[in-house]
Amino acid sequence: MSIFFKKKKFWSLRSAEVTTNALISTFSVIIILVLVNFLGIKYSWKFDFTENKLYTLSPQTQEVIKNLQEPLQVYVFDSPPNNFDRQLLNNYARYNDLFSFQFVDPQVNLNLTQKFQVDRIGDVYLEWRDRVQLVQTVSPESRLTEEKLTKAMVKIQKQTQAVVYIIQGHGEANIENQGQSSFSQAVRNLQDMGYIVNPLNLGESPLIPPDADVLIVSSSDRELLSGEIKTIKQYLERGGNLMVMYNALSPISLASILEEWGITFNDTLVVDSSGTGEILGLGPSITIITDYGQHPITQDFNNGLTIFPWARPIITENKDNIETIPLLITNTQSWGESNLEGETVEFDPTKDIQGPLNIGVALSKKNDVIADNPNNITENSTPPQESGLNPEEELPKIEGETDLPIPPTMKTPSPITNNNDANRTNKMSRETRLLVIGNSNFATDGWISQQLNSDFFLNSVAWLANEDENNLSIRPKESVNRRLNLTPLQANLISWLAIFIIPALGFIAAIAQRQLRQ
Repeated sequence: MSIFFKKKKFWSLRSAEVTTNALISTFSVIIILVLVNFLGIKYSWKFDFTENKLYTLSPQTQEVIKNLQEPLQVYVFDSPPNNFDRQLLNNYARYNDLFSFQFVDPQVNLNLTQKFQVDRIGDVYLEWRDRVQLVQTVSPESRLTEEKLTKAMVKIQKQTQAVVYIIQGHGEANIENQGQSSFSQAVRNLQDMGYIVNPLNLGESPLIPPDADVLIVSSSDRELLSGEIKTIKQYLERGGNLMVMYNALSPISLASILEEWGITFNDTLVVDSSGTGEILGLGPSITIITDYGQHPITQDFNNGLTIFPWARPIITENKDNIETIPLLITNTQSWGESNLEGETVEFDPTKDIQGPLNIGVALSKKNDVIADNPNNITENSTPPQESGLNPEEELPKIEGETDLPIPPTMKTPSPITNNNDANRTNKMSRETRLLVIGNSNFATDGWISQQLNSDFFLNSVAWLANEDENNLSIRPKESVNRRLNLTPLQANLISWLAIFIIPALGFIAAIAQRQLRQ
């Protein structure tokens, strides 16, 4: 009983009451703080007070993220992680738990580096289902952008992938084996961007596969057969998209087709005497371009450099219903050299053509007939048996020509049928696009990584595949420049006001007030 009365007496003390209240208050505050932090992390609210909403994702991007139905992972192979890139990716992750990202040190995490075949520090890859796609390569001068990331997210989720065929079998640059004069790196870049790339030997397959979004014809040692040329012509007539790249001195197999589009290759070599190439350690036969036409392919190049070794000029002629836009324009100190066997290079006004010259042209033509398949035969087209190629007959072999095996890493060309593919929408039906470049060396392994060469090649294929029509309009955000540009006189005046005049006025006012009080 005595113990009971002592406990009762203890709880009746004021100190016990104060201590108990303090403990309850402390635990209550801790619980409230934990709940507030939990809710703050799970339901975070951020406010962007910048004038142009620099830290807010565009409505288009928010819609793309919210519509994610399956996990999408972003891998940034950069170390140390950049705060700007991390903040941008965090903004994406806020809208959907299926979006995740990871910064990877390529020198530490070798498994992921080998999985994505990363060859440059700063590569940013997307992974969705079993697809992998390169977004961009970040650097201190070029950080990850909302525009490129969102467009890559839309592209990787497309049900169909654009298919690119590269003509082989006539001594063209090899697309499988690595080498200074091969196209292996260009093919790898296309695959990184989500394209399916296949070789195409028209001697083995007399028709262009129906899934061909883009066909590429490059410089070769031997000319194409007449039947092959007719096949390519029919492909264009039915809405196909074609890229033609010919070096100086290279045979021009498609001259007759190009003439119908108002394009003629001049048989000269572009020579640049401005001295720009010498600064970069290059000779006058290496054309450096800094002047570009207004076109989706080159719209972001500004005054960047693209390099074209042994280029040839292109002569254009306006044709009805064909839009022609020069893309690559040489400087005024360049010319087309006709004497390629001389020991000295000197401009001859009687034989050579004075610059500036065009070495790249983009052409487009609206189609009158909409076909579901570029290889379908229409009433105005030439039947296959009249093209010089009979699909049931074996074509004669050209001496020295070998069959190129299809690399196991590439998709085997689809079988050619006369039936429309009901599951594939022909993206080329509204407009036929043709891109002509007076050079193919720029896309070889020895030059594709120089300056903006890879960007030009990839942008060209994207335009030919009509992918620019589906691009989201996400304008890059820039902070408003609020800085005052002062003249030296104005800057000195402000300095004098802050350091001498204003303090002196305050000192004078204080003395005057003191005198008045006295």
